[in-house]
Amino acid sequence: RTAEIVLGLRNFSRLDESDIKTVNIHEGLDSTLILLKNQMPENIVIQKDFKANGTIECLPGKLNQVFMNIISNGLQAIKGKAYQNATEYLSISTKDVGDQIEIHIKDSGMGMTDEVKHKIFDPFFTTTDVVEGIVLGLSIVFKIIQRHEGKLEVVTSPGNGAEFIITLYHTLPESAIS
Repeated sequence: RTAEIVLGLRNFSRLDESDIKTVNIHEGLDSTLILLKNQMPENIVIQKDFKANGTIECLPGKLNQVFMNIISNGLQAIKGKAYQNATEYLSISTKDVGDQIEIHIKDSGMGMTDEVKHKIFDPFFTTTDVVEGIVLGLSIVFKIIQRHEGKLEVVTSPGNGAEFIITLYHTLPESAIS
């Protein structure tokens, strides 16, 4: 367990790196899950379906921050449900779509209304009156994805969890990260 945590920290600690690197995105997702393991209630099942090649050019530490914020918020949304199912889930899948990779992170949490969904990427927006920290860092997440010239979508409705779909280029366009 200690070796797993050390490896997770080593992979995740790219936060200070400011250079574009070619990395396997699956390692960043796995490292994030390792670091969040202690925050996961026992009734949460992690489902992984990594079908993409996974190799992309990016700022790895910044993308690890994206994964950390989205997954943490998903866990908080599950914990914040009024009624817990015997088994809750967090699924992470990847697939290649042409010259891009899609990363889907879906939770079985409480979901969001359209009103909340349209505000979650606004700086300083929070739903802490509803569930503490539910949108922590999502404005930062949005900016990081924009900086990579990627796309971020959210599919959600009250009571049906949330799915974040991140689309990134395998090879960064010339105009990215200038």
